[in-house]
Parts: sequence; structure tokens; C-alpha cells
Amino acid sequence: MGRFWLQNFTTAIFLYFPLISHCQSTQTFIVRVQNDLKPSIFSSVEAWYGATLRTLTSYPLDSLESKNSNGGKQTDFLHVYKTVFHGFSARLSAEQAEELSRRPGVLGVVPDRVRHIQTTRSPLFLGLTGNNPTGLITKSDSGSDVIIGLLDTGISPERRSFHDVGLGPVPARWKGECIDGDKFMKTSCNKKVIGARYFSAGYKANSSNVLSPRDSDGHGTHTASTAAGREVANASLFGFAAGVAMGIAPKARIAVYKVCWEVGCLDSDVLAGFDKAVEDGVDVVSASMSYPSLLLAEALLLIILNRSLSDHSVPWREESLSPPPPVTAALMT
Repeated sequence: MGRFWLQNFTTAIFLYFPLISHCQSTQTFIVRVQNDLKPSIFSSVEAWYGATLRTLTSYPLDSLESKNSNGGKQTDFLHVYKTVFHGFSARLSAEQAEELSRRPGVLGVVPDRVRHIQTTRSPLFLGLTGNNPTGLITKSDSGSDVIIGLLDTGISPERRSFHDVGLGPVPARWKGECIDGDKFMKTSCNKKVIGARYFSAGYKANSSNVLSPRDSDGHGTHTASTAAGREVANASLFGFAAGVAMGIAPKARIAVYKVCWEVGCLDSDVLAGFDKAVEDGVDVVSASMSYPSLLLAEALLLIILNRSLSDHSVPWREESLSPPPPVTAALMT
């Protein structure tokens, strides 16, 4: 009876504090899979993933249920990646992760990591100012109808930088949506902020965090307005430095993917946000985060190359490059 009670107690702790090791030293791992090796007996890759997990040594057959990004129940996995990345994230012991890495179709298994939000100042560095009549901003009509996917701490959509006066209809190619949550309603979106989702399964945010696209930090709202904020006259800091505030592409649309929480941004959530952003139809992905190791950046580049070249043989390596480059660009075709 005592052993049964201890097992249930540690299970409860694991559910609410996933970054704290329990009796089996379980943590989150990101698993990259070659989907075209799925055996025909499985109706979906999710069924294949789940069956594979349940054959691992000491894996609980009555696997814990966890809530996915939009509130639904999902067994075995924290996230399933389908668009630019094939695979899933799940809670495993180090021994199970090693065992899983040797299974057919598994291309890589890496531990989840916490990243931290970061902001740089690049408009002048890139020569992107709105006062040049022959410049890129003018020629692009201030980024009209470009959809920017912002992976950050969320957004405060009521700010004046995000009004939609004078904007045309939402681009027809947009396939995303706005998700209800704490202090955030679907009606918070408009023709400027056209989508808002949140991804928290990788890191079960504690009760002080807002489980919705609502920005409880301020960083996401700042980066969104820097990238695509509308013109706001008489902006100032408590009356000082008054002037006009405006983003680089003030007519661009904003799609919000909240992947960063009180203590940082987990790779598993960031990958889920990136995966969904591409599926939704964004044109540009902005992620102002620090990466002492370029594991995630490298993975995303490999994903893009794999999707473009249909080459599933590229190994997933982990290499370190610090500090990361100030500007990184990737072309998705």
C-alpha cells in the first residue's frame, strides 16, 4: 500500500511540475521520426508513436493524459509535429530515450531545453526605415498583407499599435484561428492580429502564468509592435521622448504563438508553435530568443531543407556555436 501511495504521489508531482525529476528521473524529450517507415498495420502516425512508446522498458501502460496546446486531452505525447517537423515530444527516462533512439524510424532523440526571450535593435542595421521613398518599406506598401508569425510571450491586443483601421480583409490564404483562454477572447483578434494560439504542454506553466495567448510579460507585445505595429502618434515614456511609434511593416498581419512562459521557452513548445505557424500559412516567423547552442535553429534549418529536398537521410546532430549570429534568414519553398 505504501509503495502504491508513493507512486501516485510522484505521478501527481510530475503532472504539475514536469521539470522536477520524479522517482524515475523522467524528463521531456523531442523525437524526430521518419514517417514513411510507419508499418501499415497502424492507421495513423500517432497510433504508431503511441505503440512504440508503450513497448519501452518500464513505460506505464496506463500512460498519463496531458492537455495539449488547445485544451484537448492527448495521451502519451506532449506535442505531435506534422508540418515542417515529423515526430513528437514525450516524457521519458534517460534509459527509455536511449532505447527509443535505436528503434526503426527514429532519427533522433534529444532532451528538451529552456530558452530565454531576447530583443535586438535591427531596423537601422538592416536599412529598413520608412522615410525613404525608394526604400523597401515604401515599395512593399509597408508590408501589406504579409503574415508574421510571432513566437514569444503572447500579445496584449488592445494596444493602439494593433488597431485594424484601414486594413483590408484578412488574406484568404490564412488558415489559423484565435484561441480562447485566460483573459483572452476570440474577439480580441481583428484584421491586424489575425490569429492567436498558445503552447504550454512542454512546460506546465505554474498558476501565476496566464494560460492563453495573453501577454503577461510584455516582451511579445513589444516585439510584435516592433515588427508590425501601426502608427501611433504622441507615444512617449511617461511624457518623455514623445514622438510617433511605428513598426517596420505597419500593414503586415500578426499571428501570435505564445510559446514562452514565466521561466523561459521550451524547445518542444517552440517547435510546436513553429510547426503550427507554417501549417496556418504565415509568411515570416519571428522568434526573439537566445540559443547558446544552435540545436533548435539547426533543427529548423534541417527541417526546411528536408521538406524542400525530400531527403530524410540527414542526421540530427547537436553542435554548439556561441554566440549565435545576429541575423539568421531561411528560405522556405
